[in-house]
Amino acid sequence: MLVFTEATQQDEVFLFEVFKSTKMEEFIPMNMPEEQLEMLLHMQFRAQQMSYRSHYPSAHHGIITIDGQQAGYIITDQHGDEIRLVFIALLPDFRNQGYGTAILEQLKDKATVISLQVAEQNPARQLYRKLGFTEQSQATPYVIMQWQRK
Repeated sequence: MLVFTEATQQDEVFLFEVFKSTKMEEFIPMNMPEEQLEMLLHMQFRAQQMSYRSHYPSAHHGIITIDGQQAGYIITDQHGDEIRLVFIALLPDFRNQGYGTAILEQLKDKATVISLQVAEQNPARQLYRKLGFTEQSQATPYVIMQWQRK
């Protein structure tokens, strides 16, 4: 069962773990000492959180729970029937099992338009295409994508 709950300050350790799981591979080639890498990831996490709160002050920050386990983090900014998918990430144990598709299908049920920004090299880009998202523009290294109800 897929459930979304409001993220709170008490969830920050979990939110960081989700963030870290999405960024770790980028930094492995740098051969940084683990302590230094952890500090860098914490700085980036805090900067990302501040940026999202600044750019999307009314956004919903949610914990994704699957079968009673915290599985991921999602940020959506909804205005009427339009949703901006600001951030979504699942922990590695929950990836490539159809949960991302289920989450996006739930969002599609609530909106007539969904927009998002994805890194050009992010494998999720293929999932978005498969689910009917089209590329609207490119702002290297990101692609702006949109789904619209027909």
